[in-house]
Amino acid sequence: MSGSLNLSVGPTIAPYILPKFIKTYTGMFPQVKLSIVELKAGAMLNNLQTGMLDSGIAISGHIHDGILEIPLYTEPFWVYIAESCWRRLPVFKPENLEHEQMWIMKESQCLRDSAFSFCKSRNIGKRIYEAGSIETLIRIIDENGGFTIIPEMHLPMLSDSQRENVRRIEGDYLSQRRVSIYIREDFIRERILNSIVDALSVFVPKNMLEKRINKYGIRL
Repeated sequence: MSGSLNLSVGPTIAPYILPKFIKTYTGMFPQVKLSIVELKAGAMLNNLQTGMLDSGIAISGHIHDGILEIPLYTEPFWVYIAESCWRRLPVFKPENLEHEQMWIMKESQCLRDSAFSFCKSRNIGKRIYEAGSIETLIRIIDENGGFTIIPEMHLPMLSDSQRENVRRIEGDYLSQRRVSIYIREDFIRERILNSIVDALSVFVPKNMLEKRINKYGIRL
């Protein structure tokens, strides 16, 4: 495997996959010139269309003329709750997540067809954190109380004491986010595309990966 790969990764996904992806990919394919940039979905789609990028990894559901979306993996959300929060349930249901107790990072958590209803009615609540990182959001909750939802791949980043504040959410409906790989419809470099999947498959939990991707890879 040789040549170049110009890849984009969304900023709400990058912290969880890029460190291991870079190490894994460069170890598996040392002859490939790898270039990665963090871009939000709109910029990623535009750069794909103009040929500035070969591929992009972002939250599923973005539609753009001439762009093909291929589902990669589905990641569950968990509840992170402050020690001082009165609602310390052992397991949460979506209806347990009241607007007034919830902190929301809109860019990461209010996802098309894959977040809770409070994101669609966020004008009801008072606590919307407009930018930044999940790590900052967790620190805000530790100081101010309340709770939020965090992606499963953030769990290893928590301290031992913080892990005591994590709760499972019952059911899958609207409590997960899907991540896809995006390419131009006329993209023909199937082998380089599967090199991305091969590297991700090393560290993304098998139960998250799309079954067809896990079994067959990507076939153009």
